[in-house]
Amino acid sequence: MFKKVFLMVLLLGALLGFTACGDDGDTTPIRIGLTIDDSNRAAGEAASRALAQAMEEFLGIPVVAYLDISYQAGTEAMRGGHLDIMLVSAFNYIHTSSVVDVEMLVSLPIREGTVNNSVFITRADRHDINALEDLQGKTMAFVSATSTSGFIFPVYHLTSELALDPDLITHSGYFFDTVNFSGGHEHNIFGVEMGDFDAAAIGGMFIENMEERGLINSADFKIIAATEPVPNPAYIIRSELDSALIANIRDFFLQFDQSAYFAENWGDGSIRFTAPDLGGFAYVRSVVNALGLNVN
Repeated sequence: MFKKVFLMVLLLGALLGFTACGDDGDTTPIRIGLTIDDSNRAAGEAASRALAQAMEEFLGIPVVAYLDISYQAGTEAMRGGHLDIMLVSAFNYIHTSSVVDVEMLVSLPIREGTVNNSVFITRADRHDINALEDLQGKTMAFVSATSTSGFIFPVYHLTSELALDPDLITHSGYFFDTVNFSGGHEHNIFGVEMGDFDAAAIGGMFIENMEERGLINSADFKIIAATEPVPNPAYIIRSELDSALIANIRDFFLQFDQSAYFAENWGDGSIRFTAPDLGGFAYVRSVVNALGLNVN
């Protein structure tokens, strides 16, 4: 934990201390935070750097890429005017937009034919767990308190279906025996597989993605419940930038077609950036309000 916090402080310090300048000393670069797939970091970093290079060539101005920036550090950097573009989940968009004037550029769709929702999983051999009601008294894992598909949607679905109190659902002994936050969808899946957790909430696409990488066998798991679809992640940009520049950056994303970036970081080389689903994000805001979550 200390290592994670220390690295975040270092990264945030680098962002906040960054002095923008181009080759001629007066060109302000675009600063973008990029997400890297931990399962294949070398290839993911190379593909992400290629995206930044392509953006620089398209815009004709310098682009500085910060790899694997956290939502928290990125939001603080955007608030201070030290980061311009960042990829966010639905909840993180709502949080960031509450403290920074931002707008959505594009969404990152999941693979065709796959529903982007949250699912509750357990081991296939757990014959005592077949529905949400069976989770009472069990050990449950979520991803993090700010994860849309790993916490917010699952909690909303669970408390709505079973008429439970959202304020108490994470309290050990209220409904679950114990509640854990593992920090990652993959951690939840491995935890269920190894028997550390009786059940877990994850983004529905992770089982398929991990099986394709040879990390798990989907037959070892079963899904006992699924939520409404979760809006896809979206790139956001600070609204105070020049409107023509914002439009140009949006055009870059919409024409970007380097399959390696999507394959290495998102598991599908055939997907491309699309216009964001504003209605889906509005639904997330209603879920957040219903749960009484503090987005500030």
